[in-house]
Amino acid sequence: MTPADDLALRLENRLKMRHYVLLMAIDRHRSITRAAESLRVSQPTVTRALSDIEDIFMAPLFVRTRRGLEPTAAGDVVLARARFAVADNAALQKELEGVRAGRQGRLRIGMIPYIPTPVLDAAWQHLLALRPRVSLLAHEDTTLNLIAAMRDRVLDCAICRFSQDSAADDLVQELLYQQQVHLVVARPSGARLLRAAAPDVGELSEMDWIFPPSNTPIRHMIDAMFAGAGQRVPVPVLEAYAVRTVSSALQHLPRGVTVLPRDVADLVAAGGTAVVLPQPLPWPMPPVSLAWLRDSPKTAVATALVAAVRRRADGGDGLADVL
Repeated sequence: MTPADDLALRLENRLKMRHYVLLMAIDRHRSITRAAESLRVSQPTVTRALSDIEDIFMAPLFVRTRRGLEPTAAGDVVLARARFAVADNAALQKELEGVRAGRQGRLRIGMIPYIPTPVLDAAWQHLLALRPRVSLLAHEDTTLNLIAAMRDRVLDCAICRFSQDSAADDLVQELLYQQQVHLVVARPSGARLLRAAAPDVGELSEMDWIFPPSNTPIRHMIDAMFAGAGQRVPVPVLEAYAVRTVSSALQHLPRGVTVLPRDVADLVAAGGTAVVLPQPLPWPMPPVSLAWLRDSPKTAVATALVAAVRRRADGGDGLADVL
């Protein structure tokens, strides 16, 4: 038997979920004693269990240093899988609770805030009409954080910007729609800027800016706009990503300005507190997709959701402009 065959047999026959829980406790506390206390078992029990686990993996997983127990290279690999396994186990428990309550299961879906209402309506119309019903969890965040949450098995799928990072091969990304971005200006300043053939970047730099988070494509676009004009990027008055927060803040900033996708900008302007400059900014935005991990048990659900949104686009319902 080769070492690889031996390892495969050990993992298949001896590895248990409790082993992963113990490894995560040791990693968290970096001490056998404190790990034992957190697990409410004796120190010798944890010592023996760690020895058994290292025998299963045929490699030392921790090394003692002046700072406490530190993971070895093999330990880092095993701990990454342990976190996935424990997160998947917790998700399975929640899903089974839903099944016992008569639900079809559970779907944890993430989304960026800048999603047009017709796309959200199409998604919810499909998901809430499923029978038996699916228990749903929705979470808003930036694309980078949503993708990290999927990789940590905290979310099942996400409506987010298309990712081109080097590790994106583990993601399935199905295009949903494209967006153009526009300057959105508080109404007291809007009339003056609307008269100009093109916005003066120098004048914009003196206004009260609302920036999205630094790790978003629109933030990168704002930085590029000022850098390309030889201007310093202004210090924002407010950093915010929630549409309601941006809309409310513009009511109190007569010289307020921000950048938003056109569909979202129109929603903010509809309340009468802001105007949208008609000329789109010349930088393309990454398209928005529905993303999920290739090995996700929710692949069928995610694929059906993509098809439902696209069907509604083909049938009209206000989606043709954004898809």
